[in-house]
Amino acid sequence: MLLLGALVLAGPARAADPLIRSGEQSRPFASYLEQYERCKAREEFTPPRGEYETQEEYRLRLERLRVGCDRHRLIQDAQLRVPVFLDYQADQQRFMFELPQADAFRIHYQPLIWDDFPAFLGKLPRDKWHVDDPTAKASVYKECQPRRVVLNEDFITRVEPFRADSWRGCMTYYERGEEFAWRRDENTFYIEDVTFHARAPVDRARLLKEQEKQLYFVIDGSLKVPEREFVAQRVRLRNTATDTDFLQLLPE
Repeated sequence: MLLLGALVLAGPARAADPLIRSGEQSRPFASYLEQYERCKAREEFTPPRGEYETQEEYRLRLERLRVGCDRHRLIQDAQLRVPVFLDYQADQQRFMFELPQADAFRIHYQPLIWDDFPAFLGKLPRDKWHVDDPTAKASVYKECQPRRVVLNEDFITRVEPFRADSWRGCMTYYERGEEFAWRRDENTFYIEDVTFHARAPVDRARLLKEQEKQLYFVIDGSLKVPEREFVAQRVRLRNTATDTDFLQLLPE
């Protein structure tokens, strides 16, 4: 499982293959993928009809092999639990957090993040965004804005998105239009990573530090197995021993 909380500015926080919970199961992604691929192999295999097998018996046997693999293709109500190692800046009274990624599959946070790039710009805001425009088509990066944040205000008073490095955060393209304006490519919205500060007074931060061994990012969503995608629908910073949530990222 991934150890996160302290930001690694060279690249997004990653895990080799965190366990995915579904119902009573808790397995690595490779196990879900193997189950799906075995189902597809059975579905596509057509055995020969037996010498003493009637046509009707053969048809029924093939039907049993063709039960379908949809239940292995999409795993609803899946969950990831990723341990959190806290990184606190006492003078600024804030934690730094980065939502995790995995090596075996990609976690998509689009349902939790605003696509708030404007359709048109008179000029590119280079003082706020990272802009790469050697040609007429500019790639731009800015901080990712959560759609909805719910805080346990006994501990955390505010969440402030930020971008950990130039080529990180949320990204899209702008193309130079008529009269030197910029038009956005509305088909492009990519989340490189999601980083944010969580404001907490020093005394509250010390209490959180005491709970660090029980702190996890709990990510609820659905697993698209052949696409190797986990679509996040909720993220909680949670003490899993006491079931206390300190912050939640939610859709609208």
